[in-house]
Amino acid sequence: MHRVRINVTGSFLTGALLVSWIGVSGQRPAHYEHPRAELDQARDLFDHAKYGAAQHEADKLVQVIRDPFSAQRIEAEFLGAISAVRLFNKDASLRLLAFIQDHPESAHVSAVRLELFRHYFSNKRWEDALTWATQVDEAGLTVEDREEYLFKKGYAHFQEGQFDPAMTAMSKLKDGTGPYAVPSLYYSAHMDHSRGRYATALPAFEKLKDDPSFGRIVPFYIAEIYFLQGRYDEVIAYTEPLLADPSGTRRIGELNRLTGEAHFRSGRFAEALPYLEKSVQRSTGITRKERYQLGYAYYRAAEHQKALGQLTLVTNEVDTIGQLAVYHMADCYLQLQEKNYARNAFKRAFEMSVDAKVTEDALFNYAKLAYELSFDPYHEAIAALQDYLKRYPNTARRDEAYGFLVDVFLKTRNYEAALEALDAIPNKGPSLREAYQKLAFDRGVELFEGRRFDQALMSFQRALQHPMDPGVNARCHFWMGEAHYALGQYDEALGKYDDLRNSPGAYATKLYEQASYSMGYAFFKKKEYGEALTALRRFASSTGGNPEQRANALLRVGDCQYLAKNTAEAIRWYDQAIGAGTKEKDYAMFQKGICHGLDRRFQEKISVLEQLLAESPGSRFAADAKFQLGETYINLENDDRAQQFYGKVVSEHPNSPQVRQSMLQLALIHKRQGDPDLALREFKAIVDAYPTMDGARDALAGIESIYIEQGRVAEYEAYIAGLQFVDPATLDLDEKYYRSAESLYFDEKCDQAIGAFGDYLDKYPNGAYAVNALFYRGDCLYRAKRFEEALPDLESVIQRNAGQFMESALFGASDILFKDMRWEGALVHFERLGQVASFPQNVLAAHVGRMRCLVELGRIGQAAVVAEEVIALPEATRDLRAEGGLVVARAHLDAQELDVAYTRYRRVASENTNQFGAEAKYQMAYVRHLQERFLDAEKEVFELVQNFPAYDDWKARAFVLLGDVYVRMDDRFQAKAVLQSVIDNSTDPDLVAQARERLDRILNSEVLEVAPPEQEEIVVPMGEGNDTEE
Repeated sequence: MHRVRINVTGSFLTGALLVSWIGVSGQRPAHYEHPRAELDQARDLFDHAKYGAAQHEADKLVQVIRDPFSAQRIEAEFLGAISAVRLFNKDASLRLLAFIQDHPESAHVSAVRLELFRHYFSNKRWEDALTWATQVDEAGLTVEDREEYLFKKGYAHFQEGQFDPAMTAMSKLKDGTGPYAVPSLYYSAHMDHSRGRYATALPAFEKLKDDPSFGRIVPFYIAEIYFLQGRYDEVIAYTEPLLADPSGTRRIGELNRLTGEAHFRSGRFAEALPYLEKSVQRSTGITRKERYQLGYAYYRAAEHQKALGQLTLVTNEVDTIGQLAVYHMADCYLQLQEKNYARNAFKRAFEMSVDAKVTEDALFNYAKLAYELSFDPYHEAIAALQDYLKRYPNTARRDEAYGFLVDVFLKTRNYEAALEALDAIPNKGPSLREAYQKLAFDRGVELFEGRRFDQALMSFQRALQHPMDPGVNARCHFWMGEAHYALGQYDEALGKYDDLRNSPGAYATKLYEQASYSMGYAFFKKKEYGEALTALRRFASSTGGNPEQRANALLRVGDCQYLAKNTAEAIRWYDQAIGAGTKEKDYAMFQKGICHGLDRRFQEKISVLEQLLAESPGSRFAADAKFQLGETYINLENDDRAQQFYGKVVSEHPNSPQVRQSMLQLALIHKRQGDPDLALREFKAIVDAYPTMDGARDALAGIESIYIEQGRVAEYEAYIAGLQFVDPATLDLDEKYYRSAESLYFDEKCDQAIGAFGDYLDKYPNGAYAVNALFYRGDCLYRAKRFEEALPDLESVIQRNAGQFMESALFGASDILFKDMRWEGALVHFERLGQVASFPQNVLAAHVGRMRCLVELGRIGQAAVVAEEVIALPEATRDLRAEGGLVVARAHLDAQELDVAYTRYRRVASENTNQFGAEAKYQMAYVRHLQERFLDAEKEVFELVQNFPAYDDWKARAFVLLGDVYVRMDDRFQAKAVLQSVIDNSTDPDLVAQARERLDRILNSEVLEVAPPEQEEIVVPMGEGNDTEE
């Protein structure tokens, strides 16, 4: 296109306007001599282009002459209106229109109509200009005014897109010699060109090639017409000399484009490249087609990286260009050995579905690459292959596609999606049934590792419905046994272990031995120790197996012998467990010491327990070992040594359950040694510390004995009266009420026990057994999940510092507060639980609870310290160790210790195939992203998808992150591909929203500049006046 600057006004006193002026100037009545002089003065000012002064004089004269029909006044109005036009006054058109309305018979009306046409034309009000053009008397115009009128009328039609009337007007001028002949010829040629009349347009443009105004731009039109006529060699022959020496030729960028495209259309891609490269360097008017051609030329010239840079810019639109660009990008990626990227590109080309052949080929190659790469994040390869076979049942690649489909089923790790696809196939042949069994088994193991045991059992059962592989059948039985065991269904577990052992060929597998280990534990849980002993000894005597499990089996055999009171045998097995490197060596040594004590081999017991304390002073059995040493020395009648160990229990382990009994033994020793006053103080200290009848019963007996022996019965009565939990008057009835409720509790009739304990507490709120009743009622309410009712009872027990119930009360109260998200309160109780816990499972619960509360409170640094303690606990499961590892890694991440954080996340990912491993793998990618190691981040995401396919949430998060990575790598096509996959496949609305927001941001940044073509300013000489621009 072009830009035309047209002079819209000329000398006023020419043509029709001058005639109209002369026609009235001689009509001067005698009685208006003075006004005539003023009118002459206004005319003179106008002729000297002093339009403002002329307008002032004319308007003043209008005010003086009151007769509206006076010839001088009419002339003055006319002169004022025309001056307003020349001054571009806002009311110019209104004054002209008013003149026509007020003086329709005036000789000036024709001139005013022409002036209105010119006025609207100069203001680009083409429709108004054309309206007044119809009212101009063309026949009455001078030659000059007629040529101006015809050109401007034609040009106004041109601007309105009315080419026929425009051509009609300009055809009267284009072959002439006037000032409008050349512009009319140009516009006529331009309109012929626009309407595809190239044979007519070409000669006209050729006539203009030497014109000083149009000659600079017609080469483009000539070249384009050659191009549009398919005369590519002529395009090249015409343009290459111009481009070698432009000499003022305009639209060089588009001439480069035409030259490059002519080479392109002729299949000369290497020759096309220099011109296409120069073409896209211009600042405006670059189209998607040009980008595609440049990209394709690079592609054909094997410059694949450059091809990708151009092709990716034209992939936003779903059309032929977009699909072909993506398709060629896929091949570029293949040539660059970037198969993952090629897979995404083939997928996108298939989804565009514009050209049928391209769509089929893209779908096949996408599915093939998904199979070859074993990278199928949303299980699309199976769907793609099935879709391909459905869409193209008669394709020549049908057998190849079916082969891929079976292999994909066997290789996939997205088991559930694969099973759904197989379920949709009605008649499955042997290969598909075998694949089904394997997939169902693998899905069962995956569910088991995710601790979804009920669902795992169903998946293993699905596998057994297609019993194609005996080995898989055997593994199904074993894992079903493990799932039943995890659910506490020990009889069912034992049944499945037996099924395994009776399976064909099972004897030769490792699972046969493993089943013995699992059976031993199941029997142990059922307290069938003889059967447990047999199974565990069988496993322990096997040559293979996991060394840690073998050590555990030896330990449990020792426990079975201990429970069977075969102490000598128990000691032998405990020794074997210690020799096998059991992680529970302190337990084995403690049990060994107990066995020596039962055999009354006290010195051996003392030796083993002291060795335990020397080797493991921080052992959780330390308090028990010291207490047992005290008991042993009592048996040896060595009160001094006994006193030392009891004292250590009290001073070094104040929260141990053995403290009360140790205090009692110390009091009894002092009483025996003849120090009743010290013994009395110690007995009273026990009552103060354990203010319940059960807790203080033995101490009260000692106090009573001392007071009676010393004849201080009155003091005894006063002491008893001061105890809130003892009311001698009602003690017997108090106990009967309590025992009635307690019997319901121990008979596991909790519903009735809750009411009975309530009745007791109503009657004896400070009774001898009030603490017991509060705890047991709270425990029943807790087990019934009536947590809000249970909490006050458990808190009351904690406040009263009831030693025997403290551990359980703290466990229940902390659990309730944690479930209710009352993190601060839960944290306090978990911390106290950690101080008093003696049972390993409660020690673990205290640590895990503290860690989780601190995480919820945002105190990650403190949480990490506790997490390290969780990881070190032997009772911690693999999942808990993984959870702790994630907390530690997060603390390092928050502290910007990225390398350490990465290492800790890697440890978790390498040891876990469940959700913890998936999260750790995601965080590894995130750390690499923060470190700007983008290729490493991409690698981590790919490995996450490959190794953790069942965890859609982390997979989607990883793809959103990967989109950010690709943006940073300036690979927006791949960024769009991965973000679109999240949008299409994720069920998490938040993640979909994140992906969509990022995708929209990319798309908005990729909008190509499709500006108008280069414009040329062409000046059409019109004499004096103001200019306007199209």
